[in-house]
Amino acid sequence: MTFTPPATAPALLPGEDYEQLENMLAGRPYLASDPYLDRLRVRGFETLYDINRTRDNGERMAALKPFLDCRGGPRNKVWIAAPFTCEYGFNVSLGDDVCFGPNCTLLDVAKISIGDRTMIGANTQFYTPGHPLSPEERDGTNGAEWAKPITIGSDVWIGGGVIILGGVTVGDGVTIGAGSVVTKDVESRTVVVGNPARVIKRIPLPGAEGANGEKKAESK
Repeated sequence: MTFTPPATAPALLPGEDYEQLENMLAGRPYLASDPYLDRLRVRGFETLYDINRTRDNGERMAALKPFLDCRGGPRNKVWIAAPFTCEYGFNVSLGDDVCFGPNCTLLDVAKISIGDRTMIGANTQFYTPGHPLSPEERDGTNGAEWAKPITIGSDVWIGGGVIILGGVTVGDGVTIGAGSVVTKDVESRTVVVGNPARVIKRIPLPGAEGANGEKKAESK
């Protein structure tokens, strides 16, 4: 099967090929030092450097939307405070009415997908890459690495300074306390805090239970 690169990826230059990009997007080990991947990262840095310096909010959002994968929706809005950092852009997929606080970092080696109406606090970090545990295999920047996707549901509230690791799926309606480190999947409608993040509360469906999970008393 012929590999099709992301629509926003630039054409190959002489001496470049798509092999490492294809491996990266498939979640296979790949070499980050590949010339084409390096050019993609430089392109991302230069693009975001200009966008982050744009003072007008409307102009900044208009420039960010084609760089990222903004899926849109009825509200048709995304809010991202500056500065914002990612590597490739095409691996960041945002739903409708997503909000980022300042200084968020998304290492989007694998897909980072965020659902509708999700709010993300300042200094939140999404880390998809992984490296070998063996120092000999890791070999500085010469060894292969890989990445696992991060999926965030809709109506999630992520507090400031949260770290979310690759391979994690966060369900809908979750609240993640500030400073938490999320290392495994989080089920929908829960509150998690800590390092590693753990469930401390479940959020009932409207009208089903009280705020702490107890059944609501019947009205007399």
